[in-house]
Amino acid sequence: MKLSYIIIPHETKLGSTEKLLRKTLDEFYIEFGGCTHYPVTGICKGHTLGLPCEKIEVAVQPDEHDVFIMMAKDVADEAGVKEIMVQDYEGDIHFIPGKGAN
Repeated sequence: MKLSYIIIPHETKLGSTEKLLRKTLDEFYIEFGGCTHYPVTGICKGHTLGLPCEKIEVAVQPDEHDVFIMMAKDVADEAGVKEIMVQDYEGDIHFIPGKGAN
């Protein structure tokens, strides 16, 4: 197993992501047998003073990598963000585009 994670902003142009965060935690806990989450602050274009986010970490088996990436894509789409940051099974960082990319 190796650590993978996703960082989800607490607010997007669509509003609060509280329900999405709860849903994601529930889905990750069921799919991967548990997860760890905690608040972090992100800095990006348009949010140079800091953007409150949640980091959700899961232990991923090699054969679960694609499932994790698909779930992260669903989160990015539902959040309506341009992109969402994840660390994959191998430790590589990706910015997965969401529906807000258009």
